[in-house]
Amino acid sequence: MKLELEKTKYPSKRAGYSAVAVMTLAQVFAFIDRQIPAMLVEPIKQDFNLNDSQIALLGGAAFSIFYAIMALPIGYAVDRYKRVNVLGSGILVWSLMTTFAGLANSFGRLFGARIGVAVGEAVMAPVSVSLVSDYFPQNKQGKPMGIITAGVYLGIGTTLIGGGYLIDYLTDIGGITVPFIGYFKPWQATFLVVGIPGILIAIAAFLLHEPKRLGLTAYETRDSESINIFSHLLENKSTLFPMFGGLIFMALIFYSFTFWAPSMMVRTYGLSLTEVGFTLGSITIIASILGTITSGTIVDYLRSKGHSDAPLRTGMYACIFATPAICFAPLVDSLFISWILIGIYLFFISSFAPIGLLAISGISGNEVKGQMAAVHAFLMMAFGLSLGPQITAFFTDFVLMDESKLGMAVAITGAIVLPLAALFFKIALPKYRSAYQKISS
Repeated sequence: MKLELEKTKYPSKRAGYSAVAVMTLAQVFAFIDRQIPAMLVEPIKQDFNLNDSQIALLGGAAFSIFYAIMALPIGYAVDRYKRVNVLGSGILVWSLMTTFAGLANSFGRLFGARIGVAVGEAVMAPVSVSLVSDYFPQNKQGKPMGIITAGVYLGIGTTLIGGGYLIDYLTDIGGITVPFIGYFKPWQATFLVVGIPGILIAIAAFLLHEPKRLGLTAYETRDSESINIFSHLLENKSTLFPMFGGLIFMALIFYSFTFWAPSMMVRTYGLSLTEVGFTLGSITIIASILGTITSGTIVDYLRSKGHSDAPLRTGMYACIFATPAICFAPLVDSLFISWILIGIYLFFISSFAPIGLLAISGISGNEVKGQMAAVHAFLMMAFGLSLGPQITAFFTDFVLMDESKLGMAVAITGAIVLPLAALFFKIALPKYRSAYQKISS
């Protein structure tokens, strides 16, 4: 019996963009909480006597492995349960665990707190993909997804700007003492300060309107409900393999630069953390937000012109244009030119966040959309975040054998992975078009 599809009816634009505002704010604080260890590399290294490879575990594996593990069950929950509750619960968990990181008095406890942050933040990709697809028509999803993912860069930029001043201030006053709890070193106090605001955002998320799930069958049964993520992956493996390959290679330099950039500029140009934080943060906010929203808008435009492969096409060209910028930015003698090149790199690499989610949404039915976003998140964490900072640390510790050559290590990482990402996207284009047409029909 042929199944009949529900009539598509989207919520009001006001309801959609209200949800976008909350999810964007959540992304901002998710990346403040995620990025803050990158600003605390040196004091944590000194306190626990760590090398670059060990500190990279804190910014990489401690977060990525458990984010990846939790993404899959969270994706299932997003496809089956009230999504605003899943979102609110995740925000609450990661905010509390960031605060608990301030209580850590050993590397093991700090590692454990970062695991908790990862578990909470694993909600963002599946929830945002699922909600946006039910709030907006497909050819109008690029802009809201671009706005939401712009929160990534606003969070990173805010951390770089405000984090530098906050850390310097807390260092100048020698840390803080909280009544009935005790003394906190400057880096511990930083975690306390940045974790608390997320609790308020969690409350706002719980109060959001839950949109009706669209694109499901009218006579859906329990058996059809479990149209399984594994059969979907197998059916589309020829498309997903090169597509995910491109996204993973793009993620390697995205996460490597995000983690190592503050230390790279300090070691390469002898700047203070405050100087680096203000300039790098400002450039990140401006260039990355422009790049993110621009890439989402380009995807919408290309789709409206009949280019069903728009997300991957946009990503391919972004990789091509980002490559020379990241290769030369850490190597030039002029600090001013280095900042310009970093801005160019950030403009293009920022497309990584929206194009991945838009690409997944384009070739996934609503019954597996959250789970597919979770698979995407799993792969980006398991490979991108786990390996990105670690690969660069490998070059400094074992190839160049000189921590002062961190900039060279970042340039080598970019020169290897970005051309590979562009190549995978190129291979994926015709396969993606076929999969898109199949899902659409």
